[in-house]
Amino acid sequence: MLDSLSVRLGLLGSVLASFILLLRKLYPKPYPGIPYNEASARRITGDMMDFAPIIQKTNETADALFTVTTQKLGTPIAQVLFPGFRKPIILLEDPREIEDIIVRRNKEFDKGQTALDIFGPMFPRASISQFTTPALKAQKRLWADTMSMDFLRKVAAPNIHTSTCELIELWRLKASTTFQNQPFNVHSDFKDAALDAIWAVIVGEEPGTIQHDIKTLEDQLAGKACSGEAPPIGSFLKEQVSYIMNSIARNGNTPSPKWAQKLETYTPRYRKFRRVVKAEMHRAMKKAVDRYQSLEVARLEDDAADTCAMDLVLRRQVLQARRAGVPPSDPTKDENMLDEMFVLLVGGHDSTANTLSWFLRYMESHPAVQTTLRTTLRTFFPTPPTSATTILTTDIPYLDATCEETLRLSGTAKGGLRQALVDTHVLGCPIPRGAEILMNFHVNRAPPGEAVEEGRRSATSRAAGEKRGDGLRGVAGRDLGAFEPRRWLVDGEGGKERFDAAALPGLAFGGGVRGCPGRRLAMMELKIMVVMLVLNFEFLPLPEEYKSMAATEKAFREPDFPFARMRAL
Repeated sequence: MLDSLSVRLGLLGSVLASFILLLRKLYPKPYPGIPYNEASARRITGDMMDFAPIIQKTNETADALFTVTTQKLGTPIAQVLFPGFRKPIILLEDPREIEDIIVRRNKEFDKGQTALDIFGPMFPRASISQFTTPALKAQKRLWADTMSMDFLRKVAAPNIHTSTCELIELWRLKASTTFQNQPFNVHSDFKDAALDAIWAVIVGEEPGTIQHDIKTLEDQLAGKACSGEAPPIGSFLKEQVSYIMNSIARNGNTPSPKWAQKLETYTPRYRKFRRVVKAEMHRAMKKAVDRYQSLEVARLEDDAADTCAMDLVLRRQVLQARRAGVPPSDPTKDENMLDEMFVLLVGGHDSTANTLSWFLRYMESHPAVQTTLRTTLRTFFPTPPTSATTILTTDIPYLDATCEETLRLSGTAKGGLRQALVDTHVLGCPIPRGAEILMNFHVNRAPPGEAVEEGRRSATSRAAGEKRGDGLRGVAGRDLGAFEPRRWLVDGEGGKERFDAAALPGLAFGGGVRGCPGRRLAMMELKIMVVMLVLNFEFLPLPEEYKSMAATEKAFREPDFPFARMRAL
């Protein structure tokens, strides 16, 4: 009897011990030497109970993580804790040190695994979905010239100018008729214009999205019935791109983004996205290859015939094959090229549309800046310029400052993930190999806590500080929550103002070898559209219910109220 009781008690003790051991494994496991919420370490859910309600309330995931860690603890570096089956993520909110990591410490940090988990299943062969390897560097070199200033000015700028002029035509129609003196949502129109531009840049064809919008509105105003014409290519592309951006945002906020995205790729909806967009790219590819295969080597070396990014890449592939004496490969089977074009299409149009939507919000809420910008532009362009070249070759410091301030304050790309390749240190804290760091690219407030001692910074960060100073502590770093383009202007030769791109750390596009490859294209598009829109429209005050600056963080940070009320000039 006693033996039986002892056995039962022993089994009960074993079960209890196993349960306690399991519970201990479920508790968060903080990295040593990095600040964290001690109360969160004593509960299985970690910091999730704190940041989940904030996300639900604000729809801004990254900002919620910073709120419950760096902001709450008053330190520029901290870690957010999860249940024990998931490692903590280190959060960094010091723009100087972030710039140092992404620009100068590429041997210590690479693309974060979580970022690869989000994009990898959907675009497995694109550079955004790979760690830095010799193969990746070769792939990036192949596409590098498509983002050179000479190529962009020759190929991209005219297409951007054309789509902007079409957008202006649409808005003039809206401003004078349907939406006269009434606010309307500009985000969708910006998406259409950006899609028209980016598709033309990639494959050399005009999707016709804005022209279709104009024709549809004209028919509505004339009381005409639907013409029954087939919608343009752009309508199909817009549907597919919207789907993929929403799925990335939705799955990226799940407990396991990797598996959520992986499962997404098995759905009929994802297969439709790949099928529709790939079919259009294949059709354009075939036309280009047929054209290049008939050319001699000498003519293949001439880039004069390139009309788009795809032309340049395909021509070089045909040229390499011709020189090697082998038949060129079938580009429609080149998954690297297809995925790279997918990413350019998806990311290139949505990020631009969001940034431009924020720009109009700032023009409405800061009428003095809008007036100064328009007055400045008119001294250089008495009438709206008829070519993109005129805009891009004219040095206008206040225009550059306004564009840079829009990028800084909008935080379209809220943050970036990097993974430590070696054991290292950041701001004096030990960072173990394999740890991931989420860096705040949104420079809209001063770093939390006291000023960081220079001795805690990396050697490269200190060297950069000695050379350039710390802009965050100077005039440029004052009142970072305000929209003030003049923070980017300094005195130049002869007392003239000069745009200083280094006045503050520029993090809007990331930086270094893993920075946004389309940075030059995005800046070109922003500059052309800002000039044309400000010279053609006055952006009027909005009703109070539209003035909120609230945002929703999807793949990019999107304003919740992307409305504008305008008067054609």
